[in-house]
Amino acid sequence: MAEIDDLRSELTETRVELERVKLRATTTLSGAEFLTLIMLAPVVAAFVILGIIIVWKTTSNPAAVAPHLDIILVAYAIFATPTTAGLAAITARFAKEDKSSDN
Repeated sequence: MAEIDDLRSELTETRVELERVKLRATTTLSGAEFLTLIMLAPVVAAFVILGIIIVWKTTSNPAAVAPHLDIILVAYAIFATPTTAGLAAITARFAKEDKSSDN
């Protein structure tokens, strides 16, 4: 009987450990995180596309772009601030969650 009880307790411990592993392996988003990602995704996409267009236009026709390059880069820099701030906030939040889940 002692062996059966030992096996049952070991089975219970194994099940608990398996549930912990499943919980750690599962990625869940809260509503606020999901909305933040949904709102920030178009901003990041536009930022990347704008950067690609600026490089493409500047390298393909530098004479036509040169007189306007200063204002284009100012607009790009202004656009970079909210993009960077949003990505920093998301990264910080996920980094905080990773540290708390490790304990």
